[in-house]
Amino acid sequence: MILRTTIFPLLQSQQLIGSSGAISFNLLGVNVNVATKDVIGGLLQDWFGNWMTINNIGWQPGLHAQSWPDFILSDGSHLEFKAFDGTASPNFDLANFDAFTRSLLTEPERLDTDHLVFEYELFAGGIVRINNIWIKKIWEMAGPSTKNILNLQVKQGVPVNIRPKNWRTNSSRVTFFGQRLDFVLALDQALQYFYPARYPNWLNTVQSNYLARTGHAL
Repeated sequence: MILRTTIFPLLQSQQLIGSSGAISFNLLGVNVNVATKDVIGGLLQDWFGNWMTINNIGWQPGLHAQSWPDFILSDGSHLEFKAFDGTASPNFDLANFDAFTRSLLTEPERLDTDHLVFEYELFAGGIVRINNIWIKKIWEMAGPSTKNILNLQVKQGVPVNIRPKNWRTNSSRVTFFGQRLDFVLALDQALQYFYPARYPNWLNTVQSNYLARTGHAL
C-alpha cells in the first residue's frame, strides 16, 4: 500500500518528526497567533493533503466531509487522519459509535483502514512541533473497558464516540484489542448492552459480509 511504501517513509526521510511550523490568522490587518488547540488537527490534515500534492502523491478527499474516509489514495486505499496534543493522552474520536456499527453491516472492510496519527505540541507564538507519527488500525488504538465493554464516550447512558487509549504508555493496566476480531466482538457486546434489540444478527452479518468482500475471515 502506498501509505506504507511511499508516504510514511517519505515523511520520515523529510524529517517531519521534530519539525515545527507556525500557525496564524490574519483579518483586516490583525494577525493572531493560534493559541487554542481546537483547530490544529484540521489544519494539519489540510497541510497533509497539500504535502501529498506537492510530492506528486495522488489522492482525493472522501465523498462526504466529516465521514469516512478522510482521503482516498491513488492506489484506491482509504486513509483516516488523526492528530492529538502530545502533552496529554490521545483524546480524539476514533468514530461515532452508531455510525460506525451501522456502517460495518455494509462496509466491514472499514476495519482495515489505516489511520495516520500525528502527535504535536503547541508552543507560544503559534508554533506547532510534530513529536511523532504512527500508522494504526482502529482496533489497535481501541481497548476494553470494565465499565462500557470498550473505551467509549458515553453521555447520559448513550454511547456517542469510540475513543482511543494511550498506546504510548508502558502501564500494564492499559490494554488493547489484540486483533480485529476482538474489537468486533466488543462492539457486538456493547450493542447488546446499550441497544439489545437494535441488531439481532449484527455480528453474523458483519462476519459474513467481511468474508464476502475481502476473501478473509474476520
